[in-house]
Amino acid sequence: MDWGCVWQSRRKYKYKVLSEGQMAKLYKGFSTVNWLKKKTLALYDLDLVKQDLLNHIWTVKGERVHMPNFGTRIPVLPFEQNDQITRDIIDEDLRAVFEYDPRVQLINMSILTLPSNNAIIVLADLLYLEFEVRDVLRIEIPTK
Repeated sequence: MDWGCVWQSRRKYKYKVLSEGQMAKLYKGFSTVNWLKKKTLALYDLDLVKQDLLNHIWTVKGERVHMPNFGTRIPVLPFEQNDQITRDIIDEDLRAVFEYDPRVQLINMSILTLPSNNAIIVLADLLYLEFEVRDVLRIEIPTK
């Protein structure tokens, strides 16, 4: 096995080159969220980064031990009015989450209001830096 390097925004990332065009798994972790669907707890690379972002988003500020500013106000927004103040809170908190994680860069974010479904949909266009992949993360926030 050979080692390769990728430079992204003044950071150097090492990865193992398995064979032509394949890389070893850069991130390894687990989650119980998709157990019924995938029958495995293991998550790798992009799936793990997305799950980490969602875990950060759905963690209430003050819930994490010794990290009172970690998390967002989004989990406490159900039953709040679906108005501009609520959308501003969502925008501010999501931008803070994406800035906190060095593995992603926010390219564009759209906040859509669905009053008939009592929900706010956020479409975050993200660049996953180590993988050089651009993808849209869809987040649905219930308001009732």
